[in-house]
Amino acid sequence: MAERGAYFLANDGILNLATTFLNSFRVYNRSLPLCLIPYGDDIDDLSRLADRYGFTIWPDGDRLRWCDDISRMFHGRRVGQYRKLALWDGPFDEFVYIDCDTVVLANVGFVFDHLRGNDFVTSFSHVPETRRWVWKDTIHGTGALADDQIAYAASTGFVASRRGCLAPADVDTRLPAALALADHMELLCCEQPLLNYLIVTSGRPYTSLHTIATDSGAWNIPMERWAGDPSYVVRAGRVVRPQSPTLMVHWAGEWQRARQENRPIPYADLWNYYSDPA
Repeated sequence: MAERGAYFLANDGILNLATTFLNSFRVYNRSLPLCLIPYGDDIDDLSRLADRYGFTIWPDGDRLRWCDDISRMFHGRRVGQYRKLALWDGPFDEFVYIDCDTVVLANVGFVFDHLRGNDFVTSFSHVPETRRWVWKDTIHGTGALADDQIAYAASTGFVASRRGCLAPADVDTRLPAALALADHMELLCCEQPLLNYLIVTSGRPYTSLHTIATDSGAWNIPMERWAGDPSYVVRAGRVVRPQSPTLMVHWAGEWQRARQENRPIPYADLWNYYSDPA
């Protein structure tokens, strides 16, 4: 069997987020190999947790610098999120990547089954309200992408794929065309527009758990929940409503909003349930 594993991206600046993520991940994924991709060079404190949580640390500094160089092309500075591009050149034949501002509430092993017919699987796609976090309206006038490629507009906080599906040489070849669309990308979301572009123009099959569930009616598939949705009911470290299974709760954008508004994050009880490393 091909080696499977998971990646996460973190540094000491988000040690609390990383620890909470790791606590929750290891509750439901006790043995899946896990690899830290450093968001920056400051990982001394995080590295001390490697034995406790059973993760390795990405060893290839040259590949990370390649990612950093790409981020400078789009932002004029180093943006650590672009280190996600290293995923496709890492040690795992098949992998899942999960953002750290996340509490994981299920075993992720089922996701690998969906790689049998797809080379890229995200959690959500084809949600019209979230297209603005990938593409500006002006993308439609460029003629560079088909409507369905634009509509995919997936969150890149959760990605499952295979090594080599976005090989570095292939990325380098397609970067000029991607850079030509930079003015039409929502670069406040950092790497997300570029990864969407690379996925939908890869010539490889791609989907999302949301699309699979919608097309098949299989709503027993564990799904991502966004912490900005106030409709959930949480109890004892679980989402109990909706009753369909939850893969993870993702606080995308909610930490920043909570700080700006000087208020607790939504579902703080759920976050705190997993934040205590004891």
